[in-house]
Amino acid sequence: MGDHQYLITSIGEGVGVIQLNHPRKRNALGWELHREIIAVLGEWAEDDRVAAVLLVGNEDYFCAGWALDVLEEVTGDDLIRFNDLACKLMVSLYDYRKPTVAAVAGVAPGYGMDLANMCDITVASENAMFGSTQVKYAMNGFYHGMLRKVGAQRARRMLFTGDPIDAKEALRIGLVDELVPVGTVRESGFRLARHIAEAGPELATVLKEVALRASNMDHIGATAYELRVTADLIQRGLFTRRLSEGLAALRSGQSKATARLRS
Repeated sequence: MGDHQYLITSIGEGVGVIQLNHPRKRNALGWELHREIIAVLGEWAEDDRVAAVLLVGNEDYFCAGWALDVLEEVTGDDLIRFNDLACKLMVSLYDYRKPTVAAVAGVAPGYGMDLANMCDITVASENAMFGSTQVKYAMNGFYHGMLRKVGAQRARRMLFTGDPIDAKEALRIGLVDELVPVGTVRESGFRLARHIAEAGPELATVLKEVALRASNMDHIGATAYELRVTADLIQRGLFTRRLSEGLAALRSGQSKATARLRS
């Protein structure tokens, strides 16, 4: 769907899939990929067919990071425009109003890892490799994205050294949430995104807002804010329907949560 040169996009079961597809540059983020990802996110922000978004590359590489040829060639105003475009992508994804999942296989160096860190949850293949490699080119990595997932000491070590880590270490430190066998990362990422999307676009959007805002509040402010969200939700028709359905499922022994726990 859509007229995109370097993306393959689809919508199904409440999930919008954005697959990076620029093999000549190993999905490096140049002018085109920046613009196309921004455009798709904008299209889906208010689309009720999409409750969650999955961002994926292929089984050999997720995203090679910055398009270094662009950084080498552009100067002056063009360099400022490219930087502004990167900022627009980062803000669009980092502050997206719906839950986002990155499915990473193969290499994800530098800005490629940052792209995954802008998503809410990362699923990684056992062949995935990560690193804040920008320091090798006298640039800075996206420290805040690392910090919110792995904590200060490890985020600083990665930022300062640029040393790569494998998928097992990424799982151990919390950079990724789930490790899956090689060849299954898209399927696994889609399964998680579909699970999230079962909440529906209305509730998923509210929950994403809570996740974005409450983490920047003090504990009292966050508690009061989240209780106000609860008060709003229980007045909606969605709550009434879900409560009735949930109670019926519990009484019949067919709770989805219980079924998943057993599987």
